[in-house]
Amino acid sequence: MPYSDFKTFKGRPVLVFKELGKEDLLVLPLTTNLSRDGVKITKDDIKKGSLKKDSVVIVPKLTAIDSSLIQEENFIARLKTKSFGRVHREICLGFECCDE
Repeated sequence: MPYSDFKTFKGRPVLVFKELGKEDLLVLPLTTNLSRDGVKITKDDIKKGSLKKDSVVIVPKLTAIDSSLIQEENFIARLKTKSFGRVHREICLGFECCDE
């Protein structure tokens, strides 16, 4: 994930939000800093795989990246549909594309 200056990068877990064709993905970074703005996820939100610690999906940091940066063998978990819906709703509210 790039830092906000886009000059340096850090390997970190992300939620793949949407595929943009074959080459690009929209992703949201995760953090274990539970005081961050975003959507909190816990082991109860996981459909497949596991989450080591409760985390926050940092919704304000929606970023497009090249799909080659995501390796299938590094997938750690898949969110339940309802939990993914909470993330989707927060994005819509942030972009004012849906009603509260």
